[in-house]
Amino acid sequence: MDVYGINYLQGSVGVADYIKYGLVFFAIVMLIFAFSTYLRHRLETKYRDLSIIMLLFLLFMLGVQYEEYTQAQTNSTQSSQVVSFVKQVAKDQGVDPTEVYVNGTRMADQMIVVVNDQIYRVSLSGDGTNYLLQDAYVFSGTINKHD
Repeated sequence: MDVYGINYLQGSVGVADYIKYGLVFFAIVMLIFAFSTYLRHRLETKYRDLSIIMLLFLLFMLGVQYEEYTQAQTNSTQSSQVVSFVKQVAKDQGVDPTEVYVNGTRMADQMIVVVNDQIYRVSLSGDGTNYLLQDAYVFSGTINKHD
């Protein structure tokens, strides 16, 4: 079972995001190059075609980036709810927040919380403002902690 610590929940920028930003930057540079070459050599249509292809690629990448940006905003909001929950559990249990792990990055009823190698199941109230920790046990397997 994988569980996530507060440091993992707070830091969610990945390498894949940087690769996508690099692709967008590369597409902008190529578009500028192809368009400026087309303006110098107006009779050669291959540069115009290359400019159009790069513009379409850039628009596609920007659309993908926007979609992933909105998804990242949603995930960030849900992750911040879990971070607040982890801090509250740590305060209630009298431990440091780095010693509390949860099995998901989104708040959900019946999620698992690990505090100092003690495993609990969380029961949330209907409005999500109250919680109850109940002892839980793992039958087999190991607990993989992600900090």
